[in-house]
Amino acid sequence: MREIYILGLTFSEFVTLIGIIIGPVVAVCITLAVEHFRRRRDERTHVLRVLLATRATPADANYNGAINLIPVYFNTSKKVMAAWRNYLDAVRFKPVPGDEQAHEKRIIAKQTALIFSIMEALNLKLSESEIQAEAYISGGFVTRDSIYIASLQAMPEIAQAMKRSADAAEGMFGLVSGQKHSQGHIEG
Repeated sequence: MREIYILGLTFSEFVTLIGIIIGPVVAVCITLAVEHFRRRRDERTHVLRVLLATRATPADANYNGAINLIPVYFNTSKKVMAAWRNYLDAVRFKPVPGDEQAHEKRIIAKQTALIFSIMEALNLKLSESEIQAEAYISGGFVTRDSIYIASLQAMPEIAQAMKRSADAAEGMFGLVSGQKHSQGHIEG
């Protein structure tokens, strides 16, 4: 039987050489791909964890950061992106006076749908009703946040009062310094 030579090597030597060269390259490529998918899942899971942990406090900076990261980590999921857009539309909508409570309920429903769609994208199981019903926030935290929000809302009024006070003080200073100046003029 006649042996086949490739590049001066027998066929079996050539196949062994290719295996020695390609084997480690394939192993590295597989390792990198597995690491990429693991890291991507970890990042996506982190967004979900933050949303779940802070969903009762949407003013939380971490919550806002997680909402803004959704297009980065879930842009390939049409369902998640649709739920994200629906949620943003709901939170950006300004209700008419008297409709605030109904609007808040719509926001919570959209938020729940968004979290549920993310969980589905990650193949995690929890129903929408469980997501909505199982949120916890302590009464003290609600009180603290309410006070903080009220203080932020009062800032424009406080600034206006301080400006009026400064203007009044400046006017009084002008009157006092004008009197001293005119008294010095009379005496002199």
